[in-house]
Amino acid sequence: MTVPSPLRVETGGIARQAGEPWSADEITLVESVEGFLARGRELLGWWNATFPRDGFARRFELGRTFNDADTSFGFFDEVTVDGRPMPAMGNYQEMFYDQPKTPAGVPPEAAAEWMREQMRQYVLRYFMRVSDFRAPEGFAETWRPPSSGLFEPLSWCPREDAGLRGFGFQQLFYKRRDGEIGRFPQEERFAVVDLRELGRSYDWIVVKVCIFDFKFTFAPFGPALPQVVVPLAEDSYLVLSRDFIVDQERPAPGLLGRYGIGYSFIKNPRPGTIGYGPGEFEAAIETIHFEVLADGSVRVPMVFVANRPERIVNLRLDPLGWGLTLADWMSLGLARPFLEPFRRALANRPTSAGALDPVYAYVDFANFVSGGLSSQSLCISRDQLDRDFLLQHFMQHYQTIAGSLATWRLIPDWLDERALPDWVTRGRSW
Repeated sequence: MTVPSPLRVETGGIARQAGEPWSADEITLVESVEGFLARGRELLGWWNATFPRDGFARRFELGRTFNDADTSFGFFDEVTVDGRPMPAMGNYQEMFYDQPKTPAGVPPEAAAEWMREQMRQYVLRYFMRVSDFRAPEGFAETWRPPSSGLFEPLSWCPREDAGLRGFGFQQLFYKRRDGEIGRFPQEERFAVVDLRELGRSYDWIVVKVCIFDFKFTFAPFGPALPQVVVPLAEDSYLVLSRDFIVDQERPAPGLLGRYGIGYSFIKNPRPGTIGYGPGEFEAAIETIHFEVLADGSVRVPMVFVANRPERIVNLRLDPLGWGLTLADWMSLGLARPFLEPFRRALANRPTSAGALDPVYAYVDFANFVSGGLSSQSLCISRDQLDRDFLLQHFMQHYQTIAGSLATWRLIPDWLDERALPDWVTRGRSW
């Protein structure tokens, strides 16, 4: 793979840039982009062929909303990826977004055309810069000294990210049309490029997204009893290319325009504790389209397709590592300098002691001892876990689009760049 720096082209790895070296994880990430992008293209092609004919192997209701016009469903199927069959799942959801609100006397066709031009600019240039938002919350300002990370989970002090919802994007890497691969400057990380530049100036860009308020809940004894809630706080890496960007004027009868974003997920270079979810997909895509109808109203269809999980939790069977962690905890961190040499030695072991998924282990054991009754009568099954994950994904995107509406309406004219506030153009408010 040829990976150039802004000054020169080198073969066989990332060209080191003065003052800003590439880490091993960054090199691994960039070198994996083309592979995950190819998988994403295969998933997108499968979706485009399957959705129009409703050809899903198993389709089921996923979520209900107060607005009966909104539609959604989940599905299980099998997709050929990298020449091999891959069990897949996903969901489709469509939401009403907005409609023109213009003064009396403005012709309806003029209002609809104004809506189309505004929506095109908002979606393709600014949506990824302003897609995260805060829900209203109580806040009591307080001063506190820096606390130990050991006791931070027990703190009642307000957190800086409390109340965040939706997606927070920042762009990291790019590949230009001439083959140059580089890193976006720090000051441009949150000002995601105009997506119309994909295919024109860039082959692809890699963005990192923090999906706020995304949790995995495990309730082995039912929702009425104590549950295990694991916040999925890891960042996820995505690659955007022209294949996933939609910029269409009058694409079909009854539509004035269709504009949208989409991306293929990239698996994190380092595996985390959670074995499935943001950053852990083997192959996955997401598309979010904004369709302007002939009357100027806007609807948002969204698509998610991913491999079905093989495990939910990566619990390493490592008693020696557990012992070091326990010693660190029992000593309130005082033993950490003495334990570090042992921890480094364990990290350099050629193989681990294996891994266990307690979630799937519980499901399989419950079905074994009940002769399959727990799956048939109590919904304790892998299928139900997959449905729960899709529902969580559905809710996250529902909240994101609903929350973005306030930002969309806040700006009188998205085409008047000189009047846009700084937080819109920079993609950040600090």
